[in-house]
Amino acid sequence: MNEDPRRPWARDGGAEPIFDLPTPLTLLLLFLVGIQGLRVWWSTGTDVMVMATFAFVPARYVLEAGVPVWPGGWGALVWSPFSYAFLHDGWAHLAFNAAMLAAIGRVVWARLGSVRFAALFLFTAVAGALVQWAVDPGSEIPTIGASGVAMGLLGAMLRFVFSGVRAPLMPLRRSVAHPRVQSFVGALVLMNVVLVVLGSAPFGGSGGGIAWAVHLGGFLGGFLGLPLFDPPRVVRGTTRLG
Repeated sequence: MNEDPRRPWARDGGAEPIFDLPTPLTLLLLFLVGIQGLRVWWSTGTDVMVMATFAFVPARYVLEAGVPVWPGGWGALVWSPFSYAFLHDGWAHLAFNAAMLAAIGRVVWARLGSVRFAALFLFTAVAGALVQWAVDPGSEIPTIGASGVAMGLLGAMLRFVFSGVRAPLMPLRRSVAHPRVQSFVGALVLMNVVLVVLGSAPFGGSGGGIAWAVHLGGFLGGFLGLPLFDPPRVVRGTTRLG
């Protein structure tokens, strides 16, 4: 089998199979589908409690008498910046995010492998939650969805995709100045403006607001943080540490 170093997921002949995802990414998407299926199946009361316990809520970090008052207690202060990314506002929300994770995730996975990809996934989730908290630290509105992670994976992908999946990481200054990277960033800004103005209802959501701060945080986490997860690469006898 001949492998294109710029597209290692492609088969012989240059075709890029639409549904040929790496097994870990497929399992991740099935896990997200399973969680959404449970949310449809169990009672409304249970779902409300799950949301209050596992969604990211900035006000969760406002303690009363030194004690957290939201469901989940101290534990939720730790896990909610991760767990919110696995919950979605209906099947349409999940489908949109799953499509982005599949399209972008397989490219990033091809460079990082399973363990580093999982670490970047969680890192960008936390980055999105951190910016959301910084923008509105007292908000009691739950934040859910993997779109921040998808934006983070996109940010990470933009650091290398135009030079090749196996190529050395593009330096930050060069990445920022790259015309195609700038085009992607401009499109992302426009997309988020449209989403903030229209809300989630036209796209199958319940009508809740769009967490643009999570998108921003996730993107910056992936774009700036990829070197923390990029594996060492040997190029012409020299070793570059990612």
